Amino acid sequence: MSHSLRAVELDFLDEAPLRFEYVSPDLPASPAELFAVIGSDPSGWSWFPGLEAGGYEGDGPHGVGSRRWVRMGETTYRETILAWDEPTRWAYRVDETSDEVFDALLEEWFVEAADGGSRLRWTFAFAPRAELADVLAGSHELIGQTFASAMSGLADLLRGEA
Repeated sequence: MSHSLRAVELDFLDEAPLRFEYVSPDLPASPAELFAVIGSDPSGWSWFPGLEAGGYEGDGPHGVGSRRWVRMGETTYRETILAWDEPTRWAYRVDETSDEVFDALLEEWFVEAADGGSRLRWTFAFAPRAELADVLAGSHELIGQTFASAMSGLADLLRGEA
């Protein structure tokens, strides 16, 4: 990886220049079951489109401060877990990437009880590189499509259909 991102903390969720939030339909799992899936080793994230490989660094148990990596297509990300509040909140920042799109990036996954299971709210907070600010400001729908596809795959997994 060649591009280091700014080491932001959880307050970046409120301070980020761009912040996209998405909410899943109701998912067929309890909040604890859903949290276990999203906090699991990313090598098992077959439900998230484009994620080809990943893993936590070091032995578990994993929690705040743990590092993990994921590869999506040609891009690899190295991340640090900033929140691990079972069964409701999981968040991480991207520390390094092989792509030079962002100056800072933080994602928060918030799980809440819902009729028939639980619901997931995903916040994608970021500071794009200056030359890409206009393009990325208009990417809300595209990123939302990725989230919707991920939630469909996650629902299939939770129903035992994946």
